[in-house]
Amino acid sequence: MTTYAPHDRALDERTRQAWSAYRDGLADLTGRPYDDAEAEAWDRLQETLGDIAADRAATHTGGEHGG
Repeated sequence: MTTYAPHDRALDERTRQAWSAYRDGLADLTGRPYDDAEAEAWDRLQETLGDIAADRAATHTGGEHGG
């Protein structure tokens, strides 16, 4: 039997915002400035998405993420 965890709309919105911030922060850059900024932006995005994933897991297990 497959079970599906409910989606938390606030966490979904945080995910959308994280991706938007990543995209928007790079939108006007090209060439070397883009390359330089993209690596940092990617790292920030991954950290944010990791925090969101931990919060989502805590929500589904009844725990709390201490991030």
